[in-house]
Amino acid sequence: MRPAASILLLTTLTGFAYGLLAWLGLDAAAGAAAAAPTLLLTGIGLVVVLATAGLAASALHLGRRERAWRAFSQWRSSWLSREGVAALLTYPVALAFAASAYHSPAAPLTRLLGAAAALAGLGTVYCTAMIYGSLKPIRQWHNPHTAPDYLVFALFSGGTLFVLLHTVVIGAGGWPAALAAAAAAAALLAKLAYWRHIDRQAPLATLASAIGMAHGTVVRPLDAPHFTENFVLREMGFQIARRHGMTLRRIALGLGFLLPLLLSLLGASGGAPLVSSALAVVCAALGLLTERWLFFAQATHVSALYYGRSI
Repeated sequence: MRPAASILLLTTLTGFAYGLLAWLGLDAAAGAAAAAPTLLLTGIGLVVVLATAGLAASALHLGRRERAWRAFSQWRSSWLSREGVAALLTYPVALAFAASAYHSPAAPLTRLLGAAAALAGLGTVYCTAMIYGSLKPIRQWHNPHTAPDYLVFALFSGGTLFVLLHTVVIGAGGWPAALAAAAAAAALLAKLAYWRHIDRQAPLATLASAIGMAHGTVVRPLDAPHFTENFVLREMGFQIARRHGMTLRRIALGLGFLLPLLLSLLGASGGAPLVSSALAVVCAALGLLTERWLFFAQATHVSALYYGRSI
């Protein structure tokens, strides 16, 4: 699939935003809000900014933006619509959480709203993941890894941002960085497992199976369906050279997961916590943008088979 810049920004920025909201909510649910109301208020403000920027970027992908409101009406059957509804519902929950933390950070209501905000944020991430995970014609998306990976990546990216805020507002703390390092390790393992799965997965169909021929039969079209590139080839048959794909995978692993893991461990041990946490956020953002680009670029739609593309 051809990676669109607007979708890359949507999935990356909202991952950071809702992942951070989950960390803030769980932190408050554990009873830590009373000691750090400033951290919660600053964090929720950043969540609103990042989530709004990501959702605004997604609007750039629409052909008829004036009809965007119609997407919210199909929530019974469309994961895209459910994502929009979940994203909108997350705003009042997050704002109520912020208001409660401001007035009475130690109140049980603040802890309850923190848990609700964490669930709302992760629920929105899940809806985003299922937009792709529900598409059966794309084997790289329709598999057991897609939805869990989105959730793990949100917790990982939000964790790096939480550690940075915690360091700036409160000061260096070992436990947030240690948990962020654990999330980075989980994200690294999840990404490796995903790539191992799609590399070993059999194609959904072949030209032979499409016309009912026996398995292993070599079938070649006599003529190409089109003399020029059409919409299906541009959007559904996007191809990336294998060597380029492997290079980008190494960049995503090293920059997006391994470096944040090492930097988080460095911060957890007390070594330059502000610098290490800031660098972890930058590396995670650049690495996840690369990972998102590959997630789309290496996805092959079954319709490309008609044009002789490998799926």
